Amino acid sequence: MTARGSFAKRILGFAGLPFLSLITPFLFLPILARVAGADAWLAIAVGQSSGGFFALIVALGFNTVGPPLIALAEPSIRPRLLATSVQARLLVWMPSALFAGAIAAAVSPSDYRVDAAVMAVAMSLTGLSSAWFMIGLGRASLIAIYEISPRIVATVIAAVIVLNAGDVLWYPVLLVAASLLSVSLFAIRTAGLAELMRRDKSAIREVFRANRSAVTTEVAGGAYNSLAVTFVGATAASAQAAAYVSGDKLYRIGQYSVSALGNALQGWVVEAGDAEFGHRIRRSFIVHAGLGLAGLTAFAVLGPWLSEVLFGAEVAINEATALGLGVATLGIALGTSLGRITLVGMGARRQFMLSVLLAAAVGVPAILLLSATYGAAGGAWGLAIGETVSVCTQALFVWRLRAKAGSFIVATTRPGNAPTEI
Repeated sequence: MTARGSFAKRILGFAGLPFLSLITPFLFLPILARVAGADAWLAIAVGQSSGGFFALIVALGFNTVGPPLIALAEPSIRPRLLATSVQARLLVWMPSALFAGAIAAAVSPSDYRVDAAVMAVAMSLTGLSSAWFMIGLGRASLIAIYEISPRIVATVIAAVIVLNAGDVLWYPVLLVAASLLSVSLFAIRTAGLAELMRRDKSAIREVFRANRSAVTTEVAGGAYNSLAVTFVGATAASAQAAAYVSGDKLYRIGQYSVSALGNALQGWVVEAGDAEFGHRIRRSFIVHAGLGLAGLTAFAVLGPWLSEVLFGAEVAINEATALGLGVATLGIALGTSLGRITLVGMGARRQFMLSVLLAAAVGVPAILLLSATYGAAGGAWGLAIGETVSVCTQALFVWRLRAKAGSFIVATTRPGNAPTEI
């Protein structure tokens, strides 16, 4: 297969298949917005926000460092790497799920606190996902079977139940069941029960040590991204928070599209070593920039109209909110290429972490202050500010590292060794 064919196949596989999981919730979300009402709409969104943030803690940085780790690992040791990651993440999941549920219940409207808490638990389970392992293998079909299909089934069943009985709680309950099923089946298929039951305490401790910077990076990014709905819900009026949720649902299409593209290219840019690394990260930047600009344009032109059509006039976003979310979409696209792909590929995890920490230090106060003053639009522009700070910092680090090395050099990280940090 030609290099061009391989590039196109990876994008179609890893960026095309996840659109099934993106489209499916839109069978449910318009039903939720219209049948259950604004309070239920806000509660489910707060649960997703809180649980999504704690899922980043549970994931232990494997979404960032896992794909290149598996791409470079010998096939014989991959099952042990997966088993160790599952064991380490399970230790973190229980307290994380409890905190996520408690926060969601505290912030949500009183009539839907249980729904919000269960939704938060469901989202926290995504931190146990092994999608990063499948990405490292370059097997998009595994993501379709073990990650996408169970959630599609759960969402369709939930939509039917809510439409006929109006019971919102079934949605997070079914997602919990789907997540547990997908995580268990893939772990048993890949590592086997014997490997999963064999605990290597030193290896688990090494996971916590080696992934510290990746965890810090993902959690800091989640502080101004995943928790944005929670922050707006806590500071803005309920009507404005509900409107922000509508914009956030559209924003997640852009975010997950960028993530899917990043998944397609993260292992690809490093697998050929130094000879192709510079060329491949330039191609990565071009396609990510194109996707980000498409997202910005779509928000600016279609955002308010689309949110009204999908979710109703009661919770539709205005032009200022749409534009802010469009800028944030462009920022996350550029940041995925510069940070998650280029800096991590060069072994510069510390620089990647610093860029996200700085973005969180600016973005979180911006979301809180602007949403308290300007409602949904303020929250959107606070998010855009955080993403812009991250991109500018990452661009500076990439420029400095390239100037220092004289070229783009891929990190020679191998499983069991600490990553090279330039």
